[in-house]
Amino acid sequence: MGLFDRLFGGRFTAPPPDETDVSDDEILRELKPRPSSAQRKAMKALLEVLLARTPDDERQRLIRRVDRRFDRQDGAEDALSVGLLDSARGQKPDHWMLLRFDWRGFDGFEYLAPIAVKASGILEAFSYSHAGKLSMPEVLSEFDAWLALHGRRYVHIDSGGDEYQGAIVPAEEVEEVIRLASVAGLSCSLECF
Repeated sequence: MGLFDRLFGGRFTAPPPDETDVSDDEILRELKPRPSSAQRKAMKALLEVLLARTPDDERQRLIRRVDRRFDRQDGAEDALSVGLLDSARGQKPDHWMLLRFDWRGFDGFEYLAPIAVKASGILEAFSYSHAGKLSMPEVLSEFDAWLALHGRRYVHIDSGGDEYQGAIVPAEEVEEVIRLASVAGLSCSLECF
């Protein structure tokens, strides 16, 4: 304040800051409102579709886990990603449904894609070996084309970050998955984000 006081010839005074009796929780609720009941129902319905091939007890555990995170104002992207992809408490490898790869995650794709294909009910084995010629969006596009031959599609779900995230769903349920994701607050498409 001394510098401004000298610059303005002693005429500079700052008013005291306004005090507020608003709690941190109230400020957080204002910045990140809780999801509406329609959003929560859509998220649960979306998870039911995505986890359809998962055993019932495991499916219910994952739905509760995502719902708790969603209710804690984490946002739809974080609730889905953290709720399902947490290495300790998320989805089990035998029932891998949600996949996430970074822009150079070819090794992860080579390992996870065959597991997810098997978990989705496709009997034919999927194999991939990175030759260094294709980018990750091109690899995922070819993966989607292979899945389409088997009655499935790879649906991209925007995670809010720079990674590629998606799930394998039956081809006839793609429109419903995109609609439910939109209501829940997620961006979902057959194209990469």
